Amino acid sequence: QMFFKKTKSDLSRIPSWRFREMHRGEMNVDPIEGEFFNTEAIASMSDALVREAIQNSLDASVGRGPVTVRFSFNSGTEKAAEKNKGRYLSGLGMHLEARHSGLQNLPSPAEAPDPILIEDFGTRGLQGDIHQFGDLNENEKRNDFYYFWRNIGRTRKERTDLGRWGLGKTVFQAASRINTFFGLTVRADDNRKLLMGQCVLRIHRVNGKRHSPYGYFGMFDGNLALPVDESGYIQRFSEDFGFGRLDQPGLSVLIPYADQDIRPVDCIKSVIKHY
Repeated sequence: QMFFKKTKSDLSRIPSWRFREMHRGEMNVDPIEGEFFNTEAIASMSDALVREAIQNSLDASVGRGPVTVRFSFNSGTEKAAEKNKGRYLSGLGMHLEARHSGLQNLPSPAEAPDPILIEDFGTRGLQGDIHQFGDLNENEKRNDFYYFWRNIGRTRKERTDLGRWGLGKTVFQAASRINTFFGLTVRADDNRKLLMGQCVLRIHRVNGKRHSPYGYFGMFDGNLALPVDESGYIQRFSEDFGFGRLDQPGLSVLIPYADQDIRPVDCIKSVIKHY
């Protein structure tokens, strides 16, 4: 049985999950960034999540007043989240269940998504051209959106920033039992609300075709994933999962099927330890 079945109504929806089909001759490379957060390399997943999430938020401060970061467990209305998980995860199941996806112990279709929601305030959000897909031109403006969604291990953070290797954000996928997270940002410069999602697996086959490890949730211009910006859709998503963000600039990250070892009491200890 598919992890999430795709219904006829889902087929007509514009926002969707998509993994790029790979071409012949491409280098076969499975992601290794998740190894930075395996149980042997870190004290605990709670510790890594708190440390990296707050670090990234502090780096994005607008410089006026404090940066506030809120962690919410089992966020949103439980019934709404359970009822609508298929709406936001439809089409992802065939990739999660692929033989070589790299996932172990997938949650059952009957399980609630049990998400963790991390929201920051007093930050600039993910600003920058949402269409940018390369950075060989050194004169291009700073683009947080591009570096957050389309880069691993690459960053343009300054030496004074707390995180400089572009790997901290990968803790979000590592904290999910299905290696998946959503990001909703409100940008300080243009007040746009943008929603996207990402899932990181291994090279895998679906319907006999080889697919890239990196999948995206959003709109698509060919193979380029673009964020959902339709206000009604974003409002419903926010309500289903209890987002606190209204029009305040910043970033909200939703981690569905969170690692069951991440507990509130351990996160509190990590906040005290690191910050």
